[in-house]
Amino acid sequence: MKIKSAVFSRVLSDEMASRHRRMKQLEARRREEIYTKIPVIASLDRDSRSLAFDFGKRILSGEEQDGILYAASSLIASHEAERTQLLESNGYPADYLEPQYVCSECRDTGRIGGELCRCVYQLAIDTVFEDSGIDPNASFENFDLSLQRSPANRSAMARIRDAAIAYADNFPDNEKRDLVYYGMTGVGKTYLINCIGCRLLTRGYSVLKISAGRLIDITMQTLRADESEKPDFILPDLLIIDDLGTEPMINNITIETLLSILCRRQDQNKATIIASNLAIADMGNRSDSADKQQIRAETISSRYGERFASRLMAPRTSKLQWIQTENVRLMR
Repeated sequence: MKIKSAVFSRVLSDEMASRHRRMKQLEARRREEIYTKIPVIASLDRDSRSLAFDFGKRILSGEEQDGILYAASSLIASHEAERTQLLESNGYPADYLEPQYVCSECRDTGRIGGELCRCVYQLAIDTVFEDSGIDPNASFENFDLSLQRSPANRSAMARIRDAAIAYADNFPDNEKRDLVYYGMTGVGKTYLINCIGCRLLTRGYSVLKISAGRLIDITMQTLRADESEKPDFILPDLLIIDDLGTEPMINNITIETLLSILCRRQDQNKATIIASNLAIADMGNRSDSADKQQIRAETISSRYGERFASRLMAPRTSKLQWIQTENVRLMR
């Protein structure tokens, strides 16, 4: 679904109206609470409104404007300082009576200057895909290295986690824009990419995490839909595709869809993270057990072709991370 679709326009209008309504209701409840517990604040607010009205009348009557504005701002600032001190001395935060916006960047207007706010893009993603696909409980704060039984695996996973944290904290200014995590089932790829998505959501970026299977299912369901109602996989700041290799291989659909999404996102300098159980390439005659486990009948190159693989694994723009630790699912 495009950002300009009629359906989304209604959703956006309803959401912004709901935000303003909730904010006003919260303001009213908090004001009533504070005025009851700290009556002097109610008196200060009345005085500030009265001062503003009186000074406005004086300006309209022709008095010198600069002097009036200076006097008014000084008196109102004094009232604000006293109000803040009273709130804090009674155990309330200084901004307790200020507007509580859902999005502080656009102040719930949906725009910053002439541009749509990131919160609007995330709302569009949530509207089309029901939610971002990110589990808020799977975060770096909850990352549990103790699931790795051996010191070597704990150390390896700590390095991978720290690199993922750096990627999320530096986004979108990373040297390598795209990430590819690959390895055996259960080594923590999905949890790791969810942690990155969770961190970016808290930083205000738009994120969509979706399995490759669902991506192809949605594509099939909307093949004949109006262009404006088709899902827009280019919209989010970060697109996370999980379980690449488990989706149905539909002739003239699967590879073409994935390649188109990847190419368009790269051409627009938008980041993509992919997780897969498939190997990057044939592991050949390597002899250690970890390498043997990674050998697959299919690789990313053999399943999707060299054009897709070369786009996905371009050294200039992509970082490849092979995760070789234990299957933590078997230990729970």
